[in-house]
Amino acid sequence: MVEAFLPRHSNRLVVYLKPINVRWGAKKLGALCREVMCFEPDDSTCFVFVNGRRDTLVLYFLDFDGEQTLVKKLDRGSFLLPALNEDGAPFVVMRPAMLPGLLRT
Repeated sequence: MVEAFLPRHSNRLVVYLKPINVRWGAKKLGALCREVMCFEPDDSTCFVFVNGRRDTLVLYFLDFDGEQTLVKKLDRGSFLLPALNEDGAPFVVMRPAMLPGLLRT
């Protein structure tokens, strides 16, 4: 049901494959997007991050109110992440419709 919180105008989902500290705020997540992934956050892109145990997912995106974060914590199980690219990039670009596939535990 997390996909219901994505902005309707989002057409790209960027999944960061390395674990992060899920207590980071929007400012630090935005810096990670710009400096590590080389993506300038905009209103058409949502970023997905997970912690080391993969039981907490953070969505980061921009909307008309500014920077937004949404956190989903699992009671049991873990989030499924895509495999690394052949080019070794620490992220994968997906369509927003593929988000429910990550939420199966």
